[in-house]
Amino acid sequence: MTTYIPRQHYPEQGGVYIGPRLIDGKTHHCFIPEHERVHSKFDAIAPAIASLGEINGHNDWRMADMEDGMLAFINARDLFPSSGSESVIWLNKPYGSTLAWALGFEGGDVDVGTRSSEFAGLPVRSVVVESGGV
Repeated sequence: MTTYIPRQHYPEQGGVYIGPRLIDGKTHHCFIPEHERVHSKFDAIAPAIASLGEINGHNDWRMADMEDGMLAFINARDLFPSSGSESVIWLNKPYGSTLAWALGFEGGDVDVGTRSSEFAGLPVRSVVVESGGV
């Protein structure tokens, strides 16, 4: 079984390991690319991440959700800008028709932002490690 260490770079997985989380009852190990982020209004972020195609040898990247964002903040915060609007990433959940959830790396706060604001989108991928390996 593969053992991953948070904040370490795993080229075979496409980036930096940010930690484990449960998705549909299975432990997923989550990775972010170090430098691939897109900046746009909320409604354009997920399509922009999808249009990046292959990043570091993988094409199964998705937009970060709240749990992914918090893992990134806890385990890899130094990979992100720490002040101003550059330190904010969109999370994949809308909040009503004009707002959406965003995470600020300045203080780790999760709040809603106006969908017309331009923030970064963070690509994330995850793998399930079975007893036989990845």
